Amino acid sequence: MIDHLSYGQRQWHIILANYDESMRSRVREVVLAHSRELTDDFYQQMMEQPEAREFLAHEVVNQRLKASMTRWLEQAFSIQAPETIPGAVERQFEVGKVHARINLPINLVSLGARLHKRRLLDYISRLWSEPADWLPAAQYLMDVMDLSLELMSVAYVTKSDRKSRAAEAYRLHTLSLNLAVERERQRAALLDWSHELMFALHSGELSLKGVSRSEFGLWFHHQAITVFEGAPELSQIEQVLQQIDLVILPDLQSTMAPHAGVMVEKMALLQQEVKAIIYFMTTMFDRYIELEQGRDTLTRLLDRRFLPAVMNREVKLSKRNGGVFSVILFDIDHFKAINDNHGHEGGDLVLQQVANLVAGSVRSSDFVFRYGGEELLVVLVEVPADKALAIAEKIRTKLMSSPLKLADNNTLQVTMSGGVATFDGHPDYEHLINRADKALYLAKEQGRNACSVAG
Repeated sequence: MIDHLSYGQRQWHIILANYDESMRSRVREVVLAHSRELTDDFYQQMMEQPEAREFLAHEVVNQRLKASMTRWLEQAFSIQAPETIPGAVERQFEVGKVHARINLPINLVSLGARLHKRRLLDYISRLWSEPADWLPAAQYLMDVMDLSLELMSVAYVTKSDRKSRAAEAYRLHTLSLNLAVERERQRAALLDWSHELMFALHSGELSLKGVSRSEFGLWFHHQAITVFEGAPELSQIEQVLQQIDLVILPDLQSTMAPHAGVMVEKMALLQQEVKAIIYFMTTMFDRYIELEQGRDTLTRLLDRRFLPAVMNREVKLSKRNGGVFSVILFDIDHFKAINDNHGHEGGDLVLQQVANLVAGSVRSSDFVFRYGGEELLVVLVEVPADKALAIAEKIRTKLMSSPLKLADNNTLQVTMSGGVATFDGHPDYEHLINRADKALYLAKEQGRNACSVAG
């Protein structure tokens, strides 16, 4: 943060040096005269935004936020002397940190700045009748607002990154626990709730505890949603929980004892929904148990979900150190024919052996991912294009001389093609992979069993 603070202070010194003091004072007077009006107009328009209403309850706006917004406007345009700059920059960072802490979308912050600029420009254009007079004032206004927004955004992003790293660390910590044991514990908790419910119904209790308030329901809403973030089963389980609590349980409570047949039918429906939850939960757990070590379940190569972390880090290191790294995208030739002729079991055996060969042909500092169905991606750290192509050719020829075993003890000769690309400074790693993919396409166009280098 020290570098950012120094940067912010330098930029504010430049603003003070670029604009006449008397003009800056006149703009400050305009802001002070209209700060409350600007704040009222700002929150009125923000409250009309559905996304903003989540953060802007009327009571909080009236009691705290309006005063804070008015004070921020007045302070931003009261920076008239160099000695006031450090404190002002600190305040911009604090505002950005608060926005990140409450998860306020940054687009709403940008919207707020745009609303303020539009209203202030209107005031200034009316105060100065000649363009030659109000244009410098307008430029000063824009510089102050834009620098304030820039500094808040720096603090916002920094704080958000820390939050994301902490959240991911917690998630990885949770995944490192014994998921198989946790799966059985939650299955037992759900079944315990189901048995308690049936006992309560047979005992004639009218007040039934919903599944969302059970031990399983609390675990689901407070832990599972974090641990299994992005899993499709989460929404499926949530739908079943709501169906039980909002439809089935009220229906059971309204069923009178004499209607035994109806009661049995509704209990059967409840048990069916409980089984659905267990199915979705088991599917979700099983998939994460397979992936908890970060390995593809078939090939044991790195799972593709870790590709962004690896690639972004290599891009950052290369840009910082002026180095290079390369990728090879391999694709097994005629893999569909292998599946057609030897079945999917044969195709899986081939893929496993090719993966082992590729992983055993690179250094421990390199990375090998299962990128797609029969595609493997190799990340070669600190390797330029010519060496990367030589490595790709070495792996390709090694596969040619390594017959692969099938389940019936027969062997199969397999080839593959490769596309090589080297980091060219583009910050988006997908650009690099797309270049490798185009090189792979060229190798296949040239007859397969070949490697081509991008551009």
